[in-house]
Amino acid sequence: MKKFLAIAFSALLALSLVACGGGKKDGVYTAKVDANYAAEAGHGWTDQLTVTYKDGKITEAVFDSINAEGTIKSQTTPETYPMEFHPTEWIPQLGVGIVAAQTADKVEVVAGATHASEAAKALLAGIEKDGKPGETIIVTIPVTA
Repeated sequence: MKKFLAIAFSALLALSLVACGGGKKDGVYTAKVDANYAAEAGHGWTDQLTVTYKDGKITEAVFDSINAEGTIKSQTTPETYPMEFHPTEWIPQLGVGIVAAQTADKVEVVAGATHASEAAKALLAGIEKDGKPGETIIVTIPVTA
């Protein structure tokens, strides 16, 4: 009888873990790149990702960057931030891609924004690993040439 109860309990525990899907606790999670990455690879822009989880799934993802003057990259104009594929185009695409992927290892790179896409993936991985609802974590990303 004890063996049967142990097996039944183990099966119930396994089923409950599968049902939860391993998703994060509901809430808003935020991650920023570390200062070294922002200064070097980000050219003075600090990338940040905020994701909202509901029922263990990402329902909203907002990626953006801010510089020391407080300028938000997604609010720049082609005159103030000249870039061929302007951030007002690729930043929303990156957020949609994160929601669709649901996990960092499945986020697809947005063409024309490879560097930011890789930063967003690293930020999401940081949230998945160490994020807590309502807190901002700093994610260290190696600066590569």
